[in-house]
Amino acid sequence: MTSISNVSPALRRIWHPVGRVDSFGHTPTRIELVGEGYVLVRLDGQLRAFLDVCPHRFARLSDGAVIDDTIRCPYHGWQFSAEGRCAHVPALGDDATLPPARLTAPHVKEAYGLLWIAPAEPITDILTIAEWDDPSLDKVWVPPVDVAAGAAQIVDNFLDFAHFPFVHAGTFGSDKDRLVSDYSTERTSDGWGFVVEHPHVIENHEDPLVASGEHPLVQPRDMRYDFRVPFTANLRLFLPLTGMVNAIVLWCQPMNASTTRVHMVMIRNDTQTDADRQAAIDYELAIFTEDRRIIERLPSTEIPLDRGQVHIRSDRHTVEFRRILQRLVESTD
Repeated sequence: MTSISNVSPALRRIWHPVGRVDSFGHTPTRIELVGEGYVLVRLDGQLRAFLDVCPHRFARLSDGAVIDDTIRCPYHGWQFSAEGRCAHVPALGDDATLPPARLTAPHVKEAYGLLWIAPAEPITDILTIAEWDDPSLDKVWVPPVDVAAGAAQIVDNFLDFAHFPFVHAGTFGSDKDRLVSDYSTERTSDGWGFVVEHPHVIENHEDPLVASGEHPLVQPRDMRYDFRVPFTANLRLFLPLTGMVNAIVLWCQPMNASTTRVHMVMIRNDTQTDADRQAAIDYELAIFTEDRRIIERLPSTEIPLDRGQVHIRSDRHTVEFRRILQRLVESTD
């Protein structure tokens, strides 16, 4: 049976977000990705990433320091340049011939305010976020959340809309939304993603006119999902009654076999003040907490891709999600 986990080798050939660019500075920082540790640090004015291991005795470079624009190992003081070359070995003295030691660097780029790493040559690019440059929309970042679940499980949950009336009964889920109407799944031209559009209804507790009776609690909502392999999804929400637009972009960072870091931003047209933004963050985290009660208690952090689970008509797009991940796994075997 084919399955995918946070440490599947296929994930080494894909771009993954590892944090906000502005969260990394001149202090070495360790991050985990696909079961390996990396050190992130600014050298020569640029953000650099290396495997978090000194080639001498395998100490963590993230426990070291930046000295003279080099990263210094905490164990024996070896220093490495921004290009990863050995620049100084204290035990050999200043004029010694240096060993040909070099740090291992992954592929790195910056996009959408995040730093992205691909451990090996990436086979495809990241999802384009159409709303990102729209000046009428406000970007509201949700603090990163570490989840005791697999990245595939988190995206599977994010894409699924049949669970809304049950898991999210305390936030937006409505009993009137139990029946999932027919919908189509359109795969992207390169086959590494898909688009799903689905109208439904919610209980809109964010609408202030509900309390005054001017608007009903149960309101129509249009959803559009854009998914991109392996663990990125953009859920664009539109409420015709209020005119609210909210594109919730979810990126998952598979850290190790049991933990995933979730990066989220909401791109909205209804957050004018800091109070509005904080209320939106609090509400989104409350929704995510409802999801975590389910996904963190699943029996395994892996997802079977070709058999082992029962699927029905309303699972059409999450079955497509599995097919794309299966293609990824098989293409890198």
